[in-house]
Amino acid sequence: MIDSCYWRAEIRNDLIWLRKKRKYKRWSEKQSALFERKLMIVAFQVRSLLEHSKVNDQARETCVPVLRYKKNGHRPFTNAGAGWPEDRFDMGHPEPHTLSALEVCNQLIHYYWMQTITEGTSFASMLVFSDYQRHKWAYEIRIDDVLKFFHKFSDESSAITNASYKWCDKKQDYLLIKASGSE
Repeated sequence: MIDSCYWRAEIRNDLIWLRKKRKYKRWSEKQSALFERKLMIVAFQVRSLLEHSKVNDQARETCVPVLRYKKNGHRPFTNAGAGWPEDRFDMGHPEPHTLSALEVCNQLIHYYWMQTITEGTSFASMLVFSDYQRHKWAYEIRIDDVLKFFHKFSDESSAITNASYKWCDKKQDYLLIKASGSE
């Protein structure tokens, strides 16, 4: 990644699109699919910034509040004959939880199931679980919360202005130890 400012600019453009398309006059399956797709693309961009050490510690430590639903029983949630999440997860007993920046991105990038949930004429939240988590938890994430989360990474204040690295023999590379921003 040459310069993260271009990535942040693209995230800002995608966030404008997501905010604009969050509300709709008439719902369609296509609208939902495009909205889900754009969320996944933004998550990939944010994860790329995180993995390429282009984000300061304050942004990196951002968490998103979620509701999580525990998996019921031993029957797996599968592509063929999966039923609905209500058939496999305890939707009646949500638990407040938080997901780290990487966890949010990975849930959206590697989603096994993603469903937008509407309130009135807007996308209010999403139910999502990754392939890895499908036997453990389903997460409900408020759209407002995930857009605020992504906004932190689109802002130039999340960029690194000073960093400390330490050599790691096992990885044969330098590891980012501390990354501060312009705050």
